[in-house]
Amino acid sequence: MKKRLLSLALAAVTALGISAFAESAAVKDIGNDRAVLICYDGGRLVYSSLLKSENGAFNADIPDEYKDTDKKLYYVGSNTIADFDDAEKVTPEETAAPSVSPSPEPTAAPEPSPSPTSKPTAAPEAETPYEKAADGVFASALVTDVSRSINGDGEEITSLTVYYQGKEVVLPVEDDVTISTAPKAHADLKGQTADSLKKGDVICTSANIAGTRIKTLDLIMRPMKEDIVTSNSNYGDNFEDLFVSGSLVANKWQYEKYGAKLSKAKYSYAFGIVGTADDRVLTLLNNSGGRYRAMEIDLDKNTYVYSCDTSGRDYEFYLGGIYDIETTLPSSLLRDRITLDDSYSYNYALVRMVEGTATDIITFNNYNY
Repeated sequence: MKKRLLSLALAAVTALGISAFAESAAVKDIGNDRAVLICYDGGRLVYSSLLKSENGAFNADIPDEYKDTDKKLYYVGSNTIADFDDAEKVTPEETAAPSVSPSPEPTAAPEPSPSPTSKPTAAPEAETPYEKAADGVFASALVTDVSRSINGDGEEITSLTVYYQGKEVVLPVEDDVTISTAPKAHADLKGQTADSLKKGDVICTSANIAGTRIKTLDLIMRPMKEDIVTSNSNYGDNFEDLFVSGSLVANKWQYEKYGAKLSKAKYSYAFGIVGTADDRVLTLLNNSGGRYRAMEIDLDKNTYVYSCDTSGRDYEFYLGGIYDIETTLPSSLLRDRITLDDSYSYNYALVRMVEGTATDIITFNNYNY
């Protein structure tokens, strides 16, 4: 029965993904470092979460809709089940914000480092563009640093510092994990290990249930060194060679096409020149210019925006929001079809959408600056 209960709990953890939490409670540790919180409503399993012991206690953050359910803890180490102690309540004001791993300092040789979080918790509901927590699990991540380090088992790994779900975190990637997919422009990176990645790359990952180990790694995009529009290379009417693998993004998601209505796909991507942006709509252009080939994408007030300034020798990165989307082209571009040449500076945006609304935007700014 206990094995079946754990299987059901872990299955629920997988289905629920990362949750936005409202109520916080603490329970005493009884000598185990991992436990599964299980919530029942009328005998039906409705919520579960895998917990790790911190400072001798388990901290379980429970969504409002499950706070009045019957709660149990399954202690993995001892294979025992205990009641959840609701008596020790800790309000959000009394609880320190969860910490994330700091960006690694460069070292001459790899040094042991603590295992960082590979599947960070989503931002609180009021600050996230995701309607459901599951919408953020496979969000795109912008790589801001790549380094080698030693994990707790003494193994040499690659540590990727990334912007993901509105914050900077470090992803530990073991050398047996290779890049599963890569876009046509960088197809040679497929099958390479994580240390072949560079600053400015856009990736997506999946982790194990506990969130301690990266299982899969996909390269969605690598920014070009030269300006895309004014170069002699043709990356497709929709720039698809830059971010599409085969016919899908990361062999999973649709990409949007210029000159057509947005698809009805649950998740999709688009890439283009930043034409205009306000607090409601982002307008992207393809390499033909002119509004008749523009793509208008709805923005959420909490859409995550990560910026990569490509104008210097080393890329610079910024975390921001929709008001940080920069435009450099004249307004006449959207009234008339004009020639896109090297007299302009260009900003580009890779947009991840959930049901047609942008949730994650990565801008590559100041090309041809």
